[in-house]
Amino acid sequence: MKNRNLNMLLKSSVASNKLSTVLYCIFIIFSTVLILISVSIAFPLKANIEEKINNHISNRELVTEFKADSSDELIKQNIDEIKKLEHVETVYRMPALLGVTETSGELHDGYSFGFIHTGSEAVITSGRAFDESETGVALVPQNIRDFNPSDNRIYDISGESLIGKTLVFVDECDNSHKVEVVGAYSTSDPLYSGAQILIPQADLNKYTDEVLKNASSGGLSISSDKSYIILIDNAENTEKVLDDVLFIRTAYRQPSLIDADTYNTALYILLAMLAFFIVMVVLGFFIFVKNNVNGRTDELALYRSLGYKSKHIFYILFSEHLLFGILSLAFGVIITILLDIFVVNPYLEMLVGNTIMSMSAGVNPIEVCLIFLFFAAILLVVCRKGVRRSEKIDLTVLLRER
Repeated sequence: MKNRNLNMLLKSSVASNKLSTVLYCIFIIFSTVLILISVSIAFPLKANIEEKINNHISNRELVTEFKADSSDELIKQNIDEIKKLEHVETVYRMPALLGVTETSGELHDGYSFGFIHTGSEAVITSGRAFDESETGVALVPQNIRDFNPSDNRIYDISGESLIGKTLVFVDECDNSHKVEVVGAYSTSDPLYSGAQILIPQADLNKYTDEVLKNASSGGLSISSDKSYIILIDNAENTEKVLDDVLFIRTAYRQPSLIDADTYNTALYILLAMLAFFIVMVVLGFFIFVKNNVNGRTDELALYRSLGYKSKHIFYILFSEHLLFGILSLAFGVIITILLDIFVVNPYLEMLVGNTIMSMSAGVNPIEVCLIFLFFAAILLVVCRKGVRRSEKIDLTVLLRER
């Protein structure tokens, strides 16, 4: 049988089944849009929770403390032992938050010098991040609520407006520190408050040492004890490393900054709903196509009475559904992209845009390919079964069926 005749017959088959073809295309488009949107939200959410919640830097840190009079030799010996433990990435001195007041007139409220934890990055909203090898530089919060005691008012200051300016801060021992603002950072991470001026760790350690050295009496807000942060490669290994460290010296976990259980429970529910939804769509597609094929027994009878073999009938059924399936899938992808741009992403931005969970949805080519493969596999099975079913029915019965 020549392919040209089969293609003509294929066109005739499509023309005679317009309604079922339209319903078939609508079903494929609708299913594609729903699956892609669901997956484009669920998978980024899973990645966000895994990396930004479960594996948050605060869940990968332990703290060990040494008394002020501990010898450098003892500290070095203990730190070297801890560094050799499995899953420990590094151990570094934990800078103390140093309370400061700005004196150049740009800011009036009380602030503190903070630091960027090793193994994490501040989210820069404007300007640039600094390198830990730099000195005399700083990052300010992107939005600052500055209380001016002279007029008893709170002013909203954009961190971006301070970039390039040199601010002068004074600590509790009246030591003056000049810093150049190079960028503004997001305070969505609970690790940082809206009143922290982030500076390089070396600068902060230097400033706190100066405060401790120059203080002639007690009453300081910072301790003279030396604290060290033990950075672990993954939050899953934190408890194991803590047990190992306790054989060397005392250590502890700081209070968790994020309630990971709530996020994980919500994720499990969402993934379960997504899996159930995908199964329902696959079953619905299978039943829809199966009923469509099985409902065309009179058409199959005509093909067989004209001398067409099973492989020809399969070619007609499979090609018809595959062609319109691909077109519907393409339309579904286009609609999904438009919905992501104009509906889904604006909603996600409104919902989590200024939080640590900031995320966006998008169409992944791999996901589209997987949908197509599932679609083609189901179509192949249904069309084969439809053709085999027609082979078991007597031709005279098929010709009489309507």
